Amino acid sequence: MLLIDHRENPKLIHKLLVKLGDADKDERGHARTLQMKTGDYVLGDWGIEAKEINDLYRSILGIGRSRTIVAQLNDLCESFDKPFLVVYNTELKPWFHGRRPSAREVSEERRKMAAVIHSFKLTMHQRFPKLHFLQLTTMDDFVEWLYMNHRQNVIGKIKPPQSHKPEQVILEETDDRIKALMGCGISREQSVALLEHYGSIAVLLQKKTRQKEMVKVSGISHKQAKRVLSLRKDFVNKA
Repeated sequence: MLLIDHRENPKLIHKLLVKLGDADKDERGHARTLQMKTGDYVLGDWGIEAKEINDLYRSILGIGRSRTIVAQLNDLCESFDKPFLVVYNTELKPWFHGRRPSAREVSEERRKMAAVIHSFKLTMHQRFPKLHFLQLTTMDDFVEWLYMNHRQNVIGKIKPPQSHKPEQVILEETDDRIKALMGCGISREQSVALLEHYGSIAVLLQKKTRQKEMVKVSGISHKQAKRVLSLRKDFVNKA
């Protein structure tokens, strides 16, 4: 399940809910929006703080923010084993209050923004050693990154199919399988050990069965193992 803070960019939330399905409206959905104390997204043991590049700039300086990016990342690193800062988009868009700036002013402001962001990156891992950082070109790239890692997270939790359990071994000496094996000069306990390991006489007597494995499983000698395997001609067709 991907958890999304409901205060995130509405356009981004919409893209993710379309991609993963809204769990609040469809039981097959894999994304849910809610208000989170720390981070913008939670995916398994990942806590993710996402910033559009211009939002990152404003967060570094605390422009229009009650908390800076430093405070946000401190909380993120304390709350999650695997904290991520993901920045998306590349175009810096300077904002000038109440007036139309000249091309020169825009260019100078962009240089200033780029310098602030660059400086932050240079010391980021010194401040937050466990932080993972990723920068993506577009919002759609970020959506795809979340989607693909959600899929990998789900796949990683799928348990491999259980191997077929061998048929239950009958332990009585009257069992023809036990009698046949004991007839090769091995004990009842050794006969049972072989059947419990291989599951059936047919499997035990397959061509790929090796004496070395039989010895290890039951404690019989190599000569005894060879005598057991000599039953192939007489027993496999009857098993």
